[in-house]
Amino acid sequence: MYSLNQEKPWYLSDEWYVTVEEFDAIRRMNFPKDFIDFFEIAFRTGLHEKDILNLKKENITLVKDENNNIVSGRIYGSSIKFKTPINVKLDQKSLSILTNRMESTKIEFLFVNELNHPYSILYFQEYFYKAFEQLYPDKKVCKHMYSIRAGNLKFLESHNVKYFEIKFRQRMNTHDPVHFYMEDQSASINAINKYLK
Repeated sequence: MYSLNQEKPWYLSDEWYVTVEEFDAIRRMNFPKDFIDFFEIAFRTGLHEKDILNLKKENITLVKDENNNIVSGRIYGSSIKFKTPINVKLDQKSLSILTNRMESTKIEFLFVNELNHPYSILYFQEYFYKAFEQLYPDKKVCKHMYSIRAGNLKFLESHNVKYFEIKFRQRMNTHDPVHFYMEDQSASINAINKYLK
């Protein structure tokens, strides 16, 4: 899995990633919909939290069938943190979440508060930390926001998605030129649609 003399990333040790079981429990907690939507998109796409908060309607491309039904979609754009192009095919749940947000949001940003101002990451961090307090009331488990991305990577690896596909979706390896392009991404989408319903 980690070729070319590449060691296993440090954030794949157990305490550094959100497990599928934790993901499933957190998304069913009684938290605001904006947080749950953010959390779902983060775990399913593996995008950096800054890039999710910066998503605009223009970043979402939808494909419709002959009956005008939305059948697929992608996130396009440029990563704020990594300065690399974003091209992420959406699974069915992410597609539904972002389509609904495109329809209900009055400004161009998709994650905005009741005043139509883009959210700060601090808003989502608060609920993320509360989620782990609820999950583990008898012990201190402190995971950081980047553990969501690491959870996406770990999940896709466990379903035999090739590392280069995960890398492409997450915009990793930012210090070297990206010498590959993955339009298909079907291995990721199939795993997400099947196991993260």
